[in-house]
Amino acid sequence: MTQQTVWAELVELYEYRVADVRAGGRPRGGLRALGELRTRLQAAPLDPGLSRRLRAADRLYRAYRAGGDVPAEPTPPAGAPAPRAVGTPDEAAPADPAELRAWAELRGLRWERELRTGLEALGREWLAQRGQPGLRVLHAAAESAERAARGQSGGVAVPAAGDPLAALDRPTVARDLLHGVAALLGTPSGWARLRSALLALEAEPLPRHADADVLAAHLRAAEREPLAPAARGELVRALREAHPAGQGTHERPLLREAAAEVRRRLGALLEGAPSPGLIPGAALPRNSVLYAATPHAALTTPPPDGDCLTLHLGGGREAHWRGLALRWERVGSGWQLLLEGPGGREVALLHPGRPAAERVQTLALGPLLPEDAALRLSLSGAHLTLDWLTPPGPDLTGLAAQARIVAALLRPEEGYAGLRLARAVAGVLRGVPVDLDALGPHSAARYAAAPPGALLTLARKGAAALHARAARLSSAELDAVLEQARARLDLGEEAAPRLRGAVLVAREGLPRAAQPVAGGEATLPGNGTFTRLRLPRDPHLLLRAAGTELEVRPGLGTLTVQPPGDAEQELADLLVLNVPGAQVLLVRALEDLGGAVLAE
Repeated sequence: MTQQTVWAELVELYEYRVADVRAGGRPRGGLRALGELRTRLQAAPLDPGLSRRLRAADRLYRAYRAGGDVPAEPTPPAGAPAPRAVGTPDEAAPADPAELRAWAELRGLRWERELRTGLEALGREWLAQRGQPGLRVLHAAAESAERAARGQSGGVAVPAAGDPLAALDRPTVARDLLHGVAALLGTPSGWARLRSALLALEAEPLPRHADADVLAAHLRAAEREPLAPAARGELVRALREAHPAGQGTHERPLLREAAAEVRRRLGALLEGAPSPGLIPGAALPRNSVLYAATPHAALTTPPPDGDCLTLHLGGGREAHWRGLALRWERVGSGWQLLLEGPGGREVALLHPGRPAAERVQTLALGPLLPEDAALRLSLSGAHLTLDWLTPPGPDLTGLAAQARIVAALLRPEEGYAGLRLARAVAGVLRGVPVDLDALGPHSAARYAAAPPGALLTLARKGAAALHARAARLSSAELDAVLEQARARLDLGEEAAPRLRGAVLVAREGLPRAAQPVAGGEATLPGNGTFTRLRLPRDPHLLLRAAGTELEVRPGLGTLTVQPPGDAEQELADLLVLNVPGAQVLLVRALEDLGGAVLAE
């Protein structure tokens, strides 16, 4: 029996006893017991319908105690709307102030989160630019806006391309910059200050050199000298060498254009965005909060397939939503939330007094449900919003199977024989002759020279095509096609069995992993078994794999993985790293990370 069912029965008992008293009877326990029941119900977290029934019964009881009958309802004037039925929400009732503030803050948290997502998408574009002019002008503008907020005069110049102190070519640094910009835009005058700084950079992105005016005067004088064109050109060249105009002046047009582009893109991102603060006169939407304190905003039951649910924790104790049983209770100044599903249970602690960033947490639901999903919890006071998150692509198990095929294709020590073989197999299945010129031994040099991201994209397309076509073949037919393609390319004996095994694993799927392992570091076994890891709140992990330590850090909407002494590589949802003596396979879906080591 749920808590609300208990309260409903007690309200019904109160109504019965009040009717008994008014009929001249004596309720069980006497008037004292009736008064105690009334006091208990007045302090209870009743839903709006039960509250209205309690008020109606209480009006009858107070009229009886006063020695009169029930006050007559005034006759409505002609044309007035008909009275509402008991239990319907009162549209004219003002919103609960605490609930309205909580709704506004939860809306603001969502606004900042969506703003960060939009900024990270822009950041990925600007990071891919040669020399990162967009990120450089944004860095200078953000620093200038912060100086203006502190009352300091003077702007900050755009850093040079490749400046090691700014390090804007690194995804982790760019991410920190964009998150700082998101926080700045969340302040009342943040966009105005940032826009002003960008306009100033459009006018002058680089400081003028101290001798710029002297050089300009000398050049004007040289133009007036009665010299031959060749001699005048030699004089101008000598003057420029004697008076350097400053480093990077040739970039001024590029940086001005970049500042204008950044200003336009940020303005478009903010255009039409909801205000993150409380709008005067704002009202709570109808049917928006489960156990709401505001009558018209009360939601009777959670939407069974909705992706968002807001709870008033003080108004109830449990709910059922999307296959999860939710129960919560007070623990000190906060709340404890228990989530139960077919696969187990999870506990989350909610602390209303902590900073906003710490009142948003994401729980992986993989251990609780038969599907990979996650739940984002956003807390404001006694109000909690739950956002249901699902992977945008394959789940962790599907990605792990796909990674097996990709790893078989990306083996540079074998001259990328797997990748060449997969492309030949695709041709054989389509009835197209194998192109020996395009897939011969010399093609390995072309693959080796390709950027890691482009090579991974090519391998994933080849793996997806091979998986789709091989799914229609029996094992014997697959063996025959692989042998035919291998013979045409005159490859060794190793590539075909490895590719065959990867395709069969992808066809059959991988067993679902057990409970994820949480923590800041983990060791991946070297037997090819995938290990499931739960990402911490700040996903900074140290992975030990095949004698190598890999640092995993947050990037621009992705994770970055950095082997020792090597460049960072992005992990969006799948990555294969070749390390000495092994391949490291990494896949990610929402809050879970999967890793495996394939020894050579």
